[in-house]
Parts: sequence; structure tokens; C-alpha cells
Amino acid sequence: MVSGRSGRETDRRAEPSPTRRLPVNRPLLRLALAGLRAHAVRLLLTAAAVVVGVSFLAGTLVYGDTARAAFYDDLARSARNVDVVVEPPTAELIETATVARIGALDGVAAVDGRITTWLGMLDRDGRLLMNSSHVGYALSLPAVDTLAPYDLTAGRLPATTGEVAVEQGTLDRARYALGDVITVVDRAGEPHPLTVVGAVDLGVNRLYGGSSVVALTGADLATLTGTERYAQIVVTAERGTDPAVLRDRIATAVDGRYEVITGDRLRDRLARDAAKYVDGFLAVLVGFGLVSLTVSGFVIYNTFAILAAQRTRELALLRCVGATRRQVTGSVLLEALLLGVVASVGGLVASLLVGYGLIWGRELVATDIPLHAPVVRWPTVAVALGFGTFVAVASALVPALGAGRVSPLTALRDSVLAESPAGRGRTVRIAVAAALVGTGLLAGAAGLTLAFTGLPLVLGGGMLAFLGTVVAAPLLVPAAVRAVGWLPARIFGTVPGLAVAGARRNPRRAAATTMALMIGVALMSMFSVLLATAREQTGRELEENFPVEFVLRNARVDGAPDARRGPLPPELAGVLAARPEFATVAEVRLRHEFLGDRLRVWSVPAEQLRGPIVPEVVDGSIAGLRPGTVAVSRRLADARALAVGDSVPLGTLGPLTVVAVYDDAPTEGAALVAAEQFDSVYGHTDPDELLVDLAPGVTTAVGRQAIDAVLRDHPVVQVSSQADQTDRLTASLDELLGIFAALLGMSVLIALFGIGNTLSLSVFERARESATMRALGMSRRQLRAVLLTEAALVAAVGALAGVLLGVAVGWAAAIGLISAYGHGLPVVPVGQLALFVALAAGAGVLAALLPARRAARAPIVTAMADHG
Repeated sequence: MVSGRSGRETDRRAEPSPTRRLPVNRPLLRLALAGLRAHAVRLLLTAAAVVVGVSFLAGTLVYGDTARAAFYDDLARSARNVDVVVEPPTAELIETATVARIGALDGVAAVDGRITTWLGMLDRDGRLLMNSSHVGYALSLPAVDTLAPYDLTAGRLPATTGEVAVEQGTLDRARYALGDVITVVDRAGEPHPLTVVGAVDLGVNRLYGGSSVVALTGADLATLTGTERYAQIVVTAERGTDPAVLRDRIATAVDGRYEVITGDRLRDRLARDAAKYVDGFLAVLVGFGLVSLTVSGFVIYNTFAILAAQRTRELALLRCVGATRRQVTGSVLLEALLLGVVASVGGLVASLLVGYGLIWGRELVATDIPLHAPVVRWPTVAVALGFGTFVAVASALVPALGAGRVSPLTALRDSVLAESPAGRGRTVRIAVAAALVGTGLLAGAAGLTLAFTGLPLVLGGGMLAFLGTVVAAPLLVPAAVRAVGWLPARIFGTVPGLAVAGARRNPRRAAATTMALMIGVALMSMFSVLLATAREQTGRELEENFPVEFVLRNARVDGAPDARRGPLPPELAGVLAARPEFATVAEVRLRHEFLGDRLRVWSVPAEQLRGPIVPEVVDGSIAGLRPGTVAVSRRLADARALAVGDSVPLGTLGPLTVVAVYDDAPTEGAALVAAEQFDSVYGHTDPDELLVDLAPGVTTAVGRQAIDAVLRDHPVVQVSSQADQTDRLTASLDELLGIFAALLGMSVLIALFGIGNTLSLSVFERARESATMRALGMSRRQLRAVLLTEAALVAAVGALAGVLLGVAVGWAAAIGLISAYGHGLPVVPVGQLALFVALAAGAGVLAALLPARRAARAPIVTAMADHG
């Protein structure tokens, strides 16, 4: 038996002499290139993982640059041929005489005043076209064709009163065509017919928020909107006139009353607006791109770790002929560097498809983005090449250092990577993992005490817990594989048992493979919990804050966002109350008063203040409401430290005594007063809102049909329903989940590359073992089943770990949101999570089909000879 000292002396004698070291430069490069050629097939999936990760990250940047350019080109049509712009600094308008004054100045080639005002338009069913509670816009015709803010795409512009040109998107949504007669409503809500003679293109209609837009003659604008003054004046300078000089000249002419800027300044502002539409979504995409590259790092690490273990004899021979540890390590890192550069270039090329695909996909799920030629800027190239190469080299660093540390004699014994951490290393790993997980739990617990503001702490704690899981993974994954595979092994016998043994053979390798998949599944699970909780909480809030089925109110056809909407038709409440479909029709009257801040005061006749109309009282009693008293919302009570019995000064209503504090109410109002007091102060007016609840047994659809029939003669009355809001909310949350699932699918796809790559390299490594099992009687079908089951077990463990971690972080984050905005417990979508695990396991099997098929088809004698 050789002593420890003599063994160390033997290892030292085996070290090559300094005089025999290999040259450092070109031979090292040739060695790396030879390594890449020798393992080209095995490195293909690794390169594919880098390509996918880089293409997604760079593709998001291509998407951002292309979308910005598309929006800028689309928005900039309003600034074509514009050298100077005159705008009012506030919501005021510019006097009409200002155009003539500017037109008389030296250096002015053309000038045009633009009118932009509010004007409602009806659809074919006689209902007002609305977008986010706003009616549409009316635009003036250009006095100078070169200064038109829109393009004529069909027909002609209006020439006389009674004619209109309509924005193309509005025509499509309302199902109108050239020659049709449309109806617009004036400021008083009266309908007026107009003939469509043209269609105009405003691009993506961003400047007008997607609302309906029409272009009218000046006479019709004055008649229908009462507007003759301008929202903007645009000027074209004469040839040779400096726009900055002309700007100063115009600013002097308007006596500083208006803001005067150059056309370049306007275009810069439009560029910032274009970026605003893109940057938020782009930040999310970049985050997912970094997640994808992180997953790629696990795949690269696994690949080079396995290759280093398989090439121990080759590395030993290099050491014997004079290669130093540094040269061996350098050759492995150089392989990773070359792999990263080549794969990053491939990812950069693929990023053009990804970027354009994101634009097309964005059109399907959210805001329309105009089509534009792909834009690739140098920062995108630098990020793609830099990040891809860095991830490849950094991920291969640990395997490279391990390869360099193997001594020649140890390597010649054809040893492989250690099966499991042991001894002091195991203790250190447990200590580090426990410290990270414990710190993460403490951070999460501290975040929960801070409600919504503590959400970053909760997510940061979840990240620390994830890092702790990564550190402990080589210790946890074998036990998890055994636990997941126990039942199949008991039921199906040998094949699952061999698969469990294969998956547990190298804990570090299995851990890296499962961690790659765990990242994507954990994020998907976290978002699923958060969105399911948001859906349940907002649905509950809708039921509490929207206890009646329908709310009717007038649209603001005059466009003044802070103005009263105007009272509803006086006969409307009686007509609806007479219909059998409705059990409750309550008339709500509103006014604004001040208590430091502006707040809404509301009132309902006493006989109608019953059932779902009564707000949810948390203190006091609404039964005591009479003249001289008030019920206040909990928000107002908290803000002003009010309690039942306190006196509150409410403007013209005078001091009132608080008799109740309520939480949820059927209308937005901070103070509820008795109808008698409301009428005595403000006079008895027509209702501002109607709260309508269905009779027992009447469905929402039947009730909506009845309301629509009554409202045919009242086109500006708008209907809000709980069902509509619930449907919009559900669709929005489902859309978000779909977007996140699609984006995180990239990281899952990369993880599946890793599973296929790991199994492929493992099959090569275990060729003699597989051949021995075949020689002992195992059929090709059974060998394939063992390898496919092994892949399914690894994928299932990764998915289960991801689900558990994602649910834990999502649950904690949801608790923080609920404590700030709702009540109850988070919702765990068990069906979705089970589907994630099933899909991951199935995808793992698909990724392993080719390696398993290749292993089963290998001749027994050849496999044993090659690895003997």
C-alpha cells in the first residue's frame, strides 16, 4: 500500500518538466479547434441552446428598435413639412386671427391651423362609439395639402357641409363604407347625419387613443362642436430660412402667449412618444431574454462537465507530452469561447426572425405595431455577441478548471467526475444552501409585513431561496428522483428502476439539468398563482363594488373630462322600472364638494335605498341617514380620521354628522346624504346615474336586450355591466398568462435542449454499460424505455421543483397584494400546474427520443470494443 507521501511524490514526478511545456499560442488554438471538430455532434445541441437564448435576447432589442422606428414613422406624419409649431401651453385654444398674423411674417412659406375637438359618432346599432369612456374626435381639413396630418386613402376630402371623411380603422370597426350615411352627435347629444366621402389614414391612431376620428369642413365643425379656434398651428419655412430664426420671429409675433417650437423639436417629442409605446413591453422581454441565457448557462455547464469527464484520457496524454494545467484549462475555455462566438453570430442572425415575429405576435395579443423593415443597431450586435460569448465562457469555467486540475496518472485511470459531493464539500454546500434559503425566507417574511411596498423584498427573498436550491441541488435531486420514480419502479419493475439508477448516477449532472428546466417552470408557476389570485380578487371586488347588474350614465359628448356628464333623460327611470325584467331601478344624483380635496356627494331616494343599492356598512347604520347627517366612505374616513358621531363640514351642505362608514358602494361617491337634504341644497334634478338590478330568474343577456331596446332613442346613454367588466378582466388576465407562457416557453425549450444533450452525452459515456445490459438479455425496446423514462424522471423532477418554488414565491407575493388591496387567500391553479408538469415530462421524453434510438441501435460488440 502506497503512503500518502509517496503518492504525492509520484504525482509530482508525473508533472511534465517546465522545459517540455507546449507552446502557448497557435498549438492551443489548433487543440481547441480539434476538440470542437471531434465533438461537433455533441456540441450541436449546446450551440443550439446558445443560439436560442441569444436570438431571443437580441430579438427583443431588434423588436424594440424596429417598433420604435415604425411608431416614429407613423406618428411623424403629423410633422411632415413642419418647420415651426405653435401650441397653447394649457388646455386653451389659439385665436383664429393668429394664423393670418403668422402668415404675414417674412420667411413663412405656408401656414395652417389645425382644429382637434371632441365629437361622438354612432355605430350601425345607434350606439355611441366609445373607447375607455371617451367619445371620438373631429379634425379640421388641411388648408395646405403639404401640411395635412393624415393621408387620404380612398375617396376625397369633404367639400361641402354634410360630408365627412372617416379614419379607416373607425370605418372598419363600425362596418361603414364610402357612400354610407353616418350619424354624429353634437355637444348637446343631438344626432346629425353625414355622408362618408373619403377615408383617411392616421397610422395606428395613437394620437387619438384608438377612438373614432372624422374630418369635417370648418362650417360643420363650428355647427356640431362650437369650435373655431385651433389646437395647433404648423408652419413651413421658405427655402433658405433657418427654422430657429423663424421660430423666434413667430414667438415675438404671438407675444409669448403660446409655446413655439421647431419642427425638429416636435419630431424629437414624437420619437419619445414612440419609445413610450415600446419600452415597457421591451423591458419585460429583455428580462425573459436574460432568463433564457441563464438557462443556456446550465446547458453549457453540463455539456462541458460531461465532455471533460469523458476526455480524461485525452487530457492525460496532453499532460504527459508537456501540456500544463493552464494550457489544458485554456484549451477547454477556448473551445467554449469559439462555441460562444459562433453560436452568438447564429443567434444574431436568428434574432431578425425573432424580432419580426414579436411584432407580428404583439399585433395578435396587444397593441398594433406598424410593419417596418427590421432595424439592427450596433448595440444589439454588441449585446448579442458579448452576452452569448460571456455566458458560454463563464459556464465552462468550472469544468475547465476541473479538467486542468486532473493529474496525468489519475486521468489515465479513466476516472469520471465525482458521483456526489462528500466530506467537507458536502458540509459547506449544506451550510451555504441553508444560509441562502434562510435569508430568503426572512426577507420574504419581512416583505409580507409591508404589504404591497414589500413586494420587492418578497421577490428578492424568493431569488435567494432559488439560489439556495441551486447550491443544494446535487444533494436534493437524487432523493427527488428516487421519490418520483419509486411508484413506477414498484409497479413496472426493472425498467423504471434502472432509469432511477441512471438519473442518480451523477448528482451534479442531474442537478444542472433539472435546474435548467426548473427556472422556466418556476416563473410560469409564479405568474400563474399571481394571475389566478388577481382574477379571483378582482372578480370578488367587482361583485362587492358592482352589486347591481347595470349602471347607466351619459357620455361626455362635450369632451370635458372634469365636467358633469349631464343628467339622464327624465323619463328613462320610469320606463325601465315599468319593465318586468328589472327588480330595482335606483336614481343617483351627484355633485362635487370640497373637504380639502374634491369629492363626490351622492344621493338616492329613500324608498330606493334598499337591497343591492345600500353600501356595505362597516361602522354605524345607514338607517340613521336623514337631513343633517352623512355616511362617508372608509377611504375618506381614514384620510380625515373620521368616526361615527363626528361632524364634517361639506361645503354648501354645511356641517353634517357622520352616522355610518361604508366600504363598497354601487357608485363612486365619498359621501352619501339624504335625498331631502340633497334636493334642498342643489334642487331636485334629473338623475345622473341609474342603478339597475335584474328581477329573479332574468339572465344578464335578457336584461341587456331590454335595456338596449329602451335606449334606442337615447344613443348617448352608456351602459356598464358587471358581466362586461368581468369578461374584459378575464380576457386581459388570460392574455397576460398566454404572453408569459409563450415568453417563458423559450427558456423551457432551451432546457429541453439541455435534457437531450445531457442524455446524448450520457448515452455515449455509458455505451459499454448499455451493451452489457443488451448482452445480458435486455431488448432494444427495453433499453429505449430505460433512457426515455430517465429523461421523463429528470424533466418531472425539474418541473415539480419549479412548481413548488414558483408557488411558494407566488403565494408570498400574492399575500402582499391581498393585504394591500383585498382579502382572502391566494389561489393556486392546480390544473394549470399539473399541466406544466405533464407537458415538461412529455417534452423531456421527446427530447430524448433521438439519443435513446441511437443507443438502442448501437451494435453490442462494437460498443463494448470501443469502450473497452
